[in-house]
Amino acid sequence: MLVFDNEVMFFEADMRFVKRFGLEAATEMVLDYTAINKTPFIYDFFQLSSFLRILPSDLRKLLDDIPSSYHSLQISKKSGGYRELNQPLGRLPDIQERIYTGILKRLKSSPYATAYHQGAHLSDNAAPHIGKRFLLKLDITDFFGSIRFDMVLSSVFNTSLYPRHIGAMLTSLCCLEDVLPQGTCTSPTLSNLVMKRFDDIFGAWCKRHGFDYTRYSDDITVSGNTSLYPAYCAAKSMLYKMGFELNERKTRFITDSFRQTVTGLTVNEKVNVTAAYKRKLRQELYYTDRFGIESAAQYLHQPDAKKYYQQLMGRLNFVLSIEPDHTYFIKAKEKLSEQRDEII
Repeated sequence: MLVFDNEVMFFEADMRFVKRFGLEAATEMVLDYTAINKTPFIYDFFQLSSFLRILPSDLRKLLDDIPSSYHSLQISKKSGGYRELNQPLGRLPDIQERIYTGILKRLKSSPYATAYHQGAHLSDNAAPHIGKRFLLKLDITDFFGSIRFDMVLSSVFNTSLYPRHIGAMLTSLCCLEDVLPQGTCTSPTLSNLVMKRFDDIFGAWCKRHGFDYTRYSDDITVSGNTSLYPAYCAAKSMLYKMGFELNERKTRFITDSFRQTVTGLTVNEKVNVTAAYKRKLRQELYYTDRFGIESAAQYLHQPDAKKYYQQLMGRLNFVLSIEPDHTYFIKAKEKLSEQRDEII
């Protein structure tokens, strides 16, 4: 259907809906919905299949066996062990992209959530915590795997937007074995939307107590100038009631006597990239400046010089996005740019 200037144009996929309610009532229902919501109007299975651009028969087959539309793989974690990713296959990636662009992208997450939205930057997660006496860092155990089907359905695809059976199908298309999979375009945004109530309530609690709060995916940061133990207790209790647990091995209380970092950025006096990160980058830039990108890549056991060049440039841009006036890295970027022609 198309909606414009208080008029609705129905198509073949809408005919069952129109027949059920009559043209006048169906039109009024669509106009009432679109006046409140930015998401597309979907009332029945045939409208859903039209929105997802898949035949009803193919959508039924897909919904009957979601697990067969995923490929699982493991990638190494820097901290040791492995993280399982689930890559959608066949028609599912396109369908999830439609759900993301047509629905999820139009829904607002909490302002306390600093990841997984347009314009998000690591510095947004770090900046509120600059110059605080105390810093608390918390990590949620198995974050995506703890977000269940019912949490997604009730928080995102609930009856304020869609009939329950449509919400359940949309949730099924975004979940795997009743939890959020890592590796899809929908899971990051869904995680923010599921956490919105927690973010808003805990954020307001922190504000009342004089604390600052941000969340970057499964990383929770609280800062202030008085003891943060009450914030730890409050966060742990709220998360437990939702079905989450804290990874206590990663819980950190840090005073300003020590280096305070938030998602890899130091915040003691201002937001900076850590000295260790810059030191390693300086060393690699020294090799590329002295020996050229090809020889440096070979020396550093990087099999693809072009890919290594892109990685270096990405790391340089990251540092300059945090510290835009850093003279050394500004000049280093200019020198590295001059070597671009060597590998193209």
